[in-house]
Amino acid sequence: MKTSEIKIVLALFVIIVIALGMLGFAGRADLQSRSLGTLINGTRPAAPRLAEGTDGPLQAVHGPSAIETSPPPPPTHASLQPTEPLPNPAPASAAVEPRATSAPESLSGDVTSGPKCPLGRVAMVRGSDSEASEGGGFDAARKNGMHGAVDLNGSVGEAVFAVANGTVVVAGDWGNLGRTVILDHLDGGYTIYGHLHSVEVNANNNVAAGRMIGTIGYSGNAKNLRRKNLPPHLHFAYVREFAGMGSGRAAPLVRIKNSGEGVATAAGVLHPIRAVGFRKCWEDPAPAMKASTPSPVARP
Repeated sequence: MKTSEIKIVLALFVIIVIALGMLGFAGRADLQSRSLGTLINGTRPAAPRLAEGTDGPLQAVHGPSAIETSPPPPPTHASLQPTEPLPNPAPASAAVEPRATSAPESLSGDVTSGPKCPLGRVAMVRGSDSEASEGGGFDAARKNGMHGAVDLNGSVGEAVFAVANGTVVVAGDWGNLGRTVILDHLDGGYTIYGHLHSVEVNANNNVAAGRMIGTIGYSGNAKNLRRKNLPPHLHFAYVREFAGMGSGRAAPLVRIKNSGEGVATAAGVLHPIRAVGFRKCWEDPAPAMKASTPSPVARP
């Protein structure tokens, strides 16, 4: 090769090198100017996006801003573990299974243990009327002796309740008291519920305190009250067996059945306030107001 040709080739090589260097310098200058603009104006250059259907890193699709605002990663399995063991939930059947109910475990003979009122409310004792001039109090006079019970005013069909746990020994017609329920409280004491309209228990049933045993009515000799449009009442009495009575249950109960609403003797017949544990289940009627004579006027 001639010397002149060598010089031409070298000159062309030098020109190419210089041109490439100038292009690289221009690219760096453009990048620096963009970075400087970002710092001055507070803007970011648009991030390059991938063509549709291409897979690539998240930064290439959404840009740096998307990375900064993306939600935190879901908690790991370890972070979901409780610090203390949780109690085992109750089986589903327990939530819908009704609670079993049962009768009282025992029939307490103590009538003062949790007694109930026979009418479930505070009733008014029968006052004086054409059938009983002294009313329906315990000590009121009757043709056969003292009353020996309390007559509690009510209405036909009103519920009557057992005042204490007991066993039914009478459930039906019983002498002058008409439809009657008698409960043996298994401690020597008996409660009597007379002049009922309906009887809701049977003989030998065990009943708990507060159980409905019948309803108020006009049965027995109380039918006279209906004829005179007087209110019905519950005849409520309490008797006990005591040592020395001789004939046990027959002593007070048979005597009461034969005499109706009056008892010739108070032996074994107690005030029924004892049967309800001295609770206030009734009130005595207000005493009749007596006409007062005017006091003499003092002369001046």
